[in-house]
Amino acid sequence: MIALTRAHRLLTTAHLELTKRCNLHCYHCYVAGSGEELDADRWLRLVDELEMAGCLRVTLTGGEIGLRSDWLVIAERVKQRRMALSVLTNGTLLTATDIERLAGLRPLAVAVSIYGGSRDAHERVTGVPGSFDLSLATISALRGHDVPCRVSCTLMPDTFAEFRRIVDLASALDCEYMFDPTVVPRSDGNDSVVKYRLSADKVQEFFLDERIMGKSREGRAVRIPGDLPERVPGNCSAGITSVTVEANGDVLPCFGLRPSFGNIAVDSLNDLWHGAAAEEHRRRMGEPLEDCLQCDLKNLCSVRCPRLALAENGSLSARSSRACELAAINSDLRMSQSEMDSGGSL
Repeated sequence: MIALTRAHRLLTTAHLELTKRCNLHCYHCYVAGSGEELDADRWLRLVDELEMAGCLRVTLTGGEIGLRSDWLVIAERVKQRRMALSVLTNGTLLTATDIERLAGLRPLAVAVSIYGGSRDAHERVTGVPGSFDLSLATISALRGHDVPCRVSCTLMPDTFAEFRRIVDLASALDCEYMFDPTVVPRSDGNDSVVKYRLSADKVQEFFLDERIMGKSREGRAVRIPGDLPERVPGNCSAGITSVTVEANGDVLPCFGLRPSFGNIAVDSLNDLWHGAAAEEHRRRMGEPLEDCLQCDLKNLCSVRCPRLALAENGSLSARSSRACELAAINSDLRMSQSEMDSGGSL
């Protein structure tokens, strides 16, 4: 099925960035660019266009979606058009009425950003007093309505010090948890936030934690005994079966991955998805990853990102320096796990 959708360029997944505004001040945030926003009517028509394109899943995100008074109207249209709905939020602005309406839509998942297991730790990242309690209250209320929730966290030195507490907190809230091991450049290409990336030794320590190892792609690869299955490196689905629409209407393959296909304030999504810019992107994404094919660690490389490859090495088909670093960490992890399994010591 995946091969079929890729071969026929079927649009199955969309991320809609309703706003770039946010009420928090997270120092690592990747959101940047124009402050312009589409009005609700254009978002609603876009949802209709996504249904006509055969889209199956829509994620609403920001900035912080709660800053738009009409975000639930857009969410309701997604469900009316029989597409699965996911929501990304910091959880600080959702009212009891919002939560009840959202619960009635039966979303696939609501991801709430949490950066620490305590008020002080979380708010060191968000920069806003009171944000921790508000986020937790939203998660608790959503879970009270049986809405599937996920605690979402980017790994950085501050959050690494807290990740075990975050796992405990998620478990106490009856939530899933997900950690992103890579701080990415801002969506306008500014890489000043990359300085907050976690060092290789700390990433390795993170993935060696038993509760992380069982829930991550990297951890599962570490635990596979013997030789790993042969893997042919390839690009992801960005711009092939998935699309991102920024708040101002720019249509991108993925967040921060440019050039854009055009803008839906001017053209229809169908015209842009089948337009020259989109086809050129797919041609470039189809170029063989020659460097990766020759790499001894290709079977351990699970997070190669074309956006990072373009930013780091100038090409969608180039190596991603960060992916290479993580693959080397995975190799060390497998060796360490093998030694532990055989009774050796690290």
